[in-house]
Amino acid sequence: MATHKSYISGIVYHPTVINAVIDTATSSAQLVAGARGVGIEFYSTVVDSIQDRVGNIKITVSMDGGTTFKDYNMLIDNVANTNAQNLTRVASKELTGVSSAILWMTPETLSGITHIKAVFTRTTAGTNGTFTCNLVITY
Repeated sequence: MATHKSYISGIVYHPTVINAVIDTATSSAQLVAGARGVGIEFYSTVVDSIQDRVGNIKITVSMDGGTTFKDYNMLIDNVANTNAQNLTRVASKELTGVSSAILWMTPETLSGITHIKAVFTRTTAGTNGTFTCNLVITY
């Protein structure tokens, strides 16, 4: 029996889903059905001499082809753990000042997910700084 794939194995996509925003924003839906993993890069940059905005990123997921989205609470955070500890899972990540974060979605948690969206919420208005979110979708 032939296996149908809607993607090419080994392909990696690098979409910028939220680009230099200063206020709350939601990305368009990104197809991840069949992906082996998703990396999320979230960072802030200075517009002027000081970055004083604070923002939070979360991922929402769809299991019905991109119609309905729910919060995804199993992002793996890039924090320092000892070998005896398990991976640290988070629902969202906050950035303050000029900083960055790397998060992952693993194959064990991607099963059945067809689409994802990045949702950025500015939590402190501030006067300077922008936020960007890039994905790395690996098939």
